[in-house]
Formats: sequence, structure tokens, C-alpha cells
Amino acid sequence: MTKDQLQQLYSQELLVEAVVEPSIQHEGWIVEFRHARGGLVPMTDRLGVEICFESADMATVNALDVGFRQVRIVDEV
Repeated sequence: MTKDQLQQLYSQELLVEAVVEPSIQHEGWIVEFRHARGGLVPMTDRLGVEICFESADMATVNALDVGFRQVRIVDEV
């Protein structure tokens, strides 16, 4: 989901956690959100491709932009 779509879910209290973790497919970091109904929702671009950030800091800033005040960082794959 795009950042705008994720912000809408957050405002509806449907996202309960933001997680930043290393990408398995690419070099960099991804952002996923735990949905209130279960499962993880990745941050994607408009084409539905998961966004991979250069650093954990950049990924964290984007997770915070969705609305969370804190982000869990997983540094092991």
C-alpha cells in the first residue's frame, strides 16, 4: 500500500505497529505495518512494488510519516 493509503488505515486505527527490517530481496530496508486483523502490510509504490530504502533511518522516517510515534526495528533477517 502507498503511504497515503497507509495513513488512511492508520487514521481508522487499523494499523497497530510499524516494523522496519532488512529486505530479503534487495539491499536496503523495508517498512511493514501490522494490521489490526492480522498480517503485515508492506509500504509500496503506486505500482504495488515494495519500497526498499537505503538506510534504516530513511525507512523509519517514512514509517513515522504514516502516523506512528515509534517504530520497531528488526536488524536480523
